[in-house]
Parts: sequence; C-alpha cells; structure tokens
Amino acid sequence: MKFATLQQLLEYDANLHTLIEPDDRFEMVFERLKDCIETYKPHVIVKIGLGNPKYIEAIMQLSKALCVVVDPSLPLLQSFYAAHSHHEWMNRFYGIAGNYNDFPVDYYKADMIVCVDYLDILDTGRAVDEFRRALQFDGVFFLAGFVLPNDDIEGIFDEIAHTINTLHTDYYLEDDLKTFLTLNEFGLAKSHTEKIKINLLKLAEYLGTDTGQLNQLVNENKELLLSLYDIQEDGSVVLPYVISAYIRQKPSQEESL
Repeated sequence: MKFATLQQLLEYDANLHTLIEPDDRFEMVFERLKDCIETYKPHVIVKIGLGNPKYIEAIMQLSKALCVVVDPSLPLLQSFYAAHSHHEWMNRFYGIAGNYNDFPVDYYKADMIVCVDYLDILDTGRAVDEFRRALQFDGVFFLAGFVLPNDDIEGIFDEIAHTINTLHTDYYLEDDLKTFLTLNEFGLAKSHTEKIKINLLKLAEYLGTDTGQLNQLVNENKELLLSLYDIQEDGSVVLPYVISAYIRQKPSQEESL
C-alpha cells in the first residue's frame, strides 16, 4: 500500500517539485554534488528517484558516468525518456521502476548513490541497508535533506511533519544521522549544513492536508517551536538542511570472519 501511495505522491509532485528537489535548492545542492563527482569520479551513479530532472541533466552533462535512476513510477520514467530522447547522453541513462525496500540494483554495482529529499519518506533502516548492499566499498553515498536540531529531543517536529505528509517517516537529529550512518558502515567525508525556511501551512495546503491537527500541534508547542524553529505567525519555520558525502566502509577483518 505504501509503495502505491509513494508512487502517487511522486507523480503529484513531479510538475512543481515542491516537496522533492525544489528548484530553489538546486544550485546549493548541486554545487556540492558536482564537487563529489569531480573528486571521486564515479563510473556508475545511481540516483534515488527521478525527482527534478535538472539533477539528471546536470549530472549527465558533467560526467561520462552511466546513470541509473530507480523510481516507483513507470509513467514518470517514460515521460523523462520521451522528453530527453534527443540527447546523446541518453545512451548512458537507465531508468528502473522499482521499490527502494527491494532495491533493483545488484551487489556492489554503484560507485555513487545520490539521495536528495527522499530519505524521510522511505523506510529508512531498510532503504539504507539496500543502498549499502548496492554500493561499492569506498563508494560515495551523497545525501541531502532536512534534519532536526540536536535540541529537539522529543522530536515534536516529526509529529508535525507526519501530520502534513502521512508518508513522512522521521527526520534524524543532525548528530544522530551521522551516528546512524556510521553504524551502517558509512564514514563521513564531507558535510555542510544550511538553514532553510519552509512554510508549514502552504505545504499542508499543497498536499491537501486538513490543517486542524497541524494548528493544534503548533499551538500546543508554540514556545518550543519558536526557540528551535523560529516559527512565525504565517506558518514559516527554519530547518537545518544537511548536504553530506559518506564513504562506504569496508568491514573490519574481525566482522568478516
């Protein structure tokens, strides 16, 4: 059921890119993705979700790598093929309609996995297990997305985010994300944090969410939301947005025995 709902959400967001890979974050994110591609020179790049086609277009123009996109929506992939069939680089592009929990990429086939704005709508633990399996040792996991400030111990913003988008799983505290990935054999290579303003009420309206429960949660936690997220009367908040590169670690000799 969640797979079908995720497909519907991605198809709904495909025109405006409001939730996933919005245009106003492209330059900020791609500047660091470009640096990673030029530094590590991957031969096979796997992107999580088609998202905003700007990313694929820029990757293909920058690199001679083979690029694989895994997306739940076959119609979105077909539309991308139709719109870009005239590009020479399409002979290096492969789209796979598939599930992230049963990742359709074989062991150690990817030199780089790119995940922008998707992690919090996936079964995070299972998806990261699958990404690790598909990534070469010393391969790069490029990750960009919102996290919570380390002081939000109760995770009240997660409850708010789930009220707005029922597919939301969780945002990690910034330090907890690093710990989680380290425990999953990803070593941090580079990381950068920006502060991004989003509007909760406009996002709820965009997704067709009833704002009654949202307003109740906001009113009940106004003081905390003001101190941690600088919430304003118009529903805008400020969230940390992390752009990181992790290296797939080789297991220690003891673990492999």
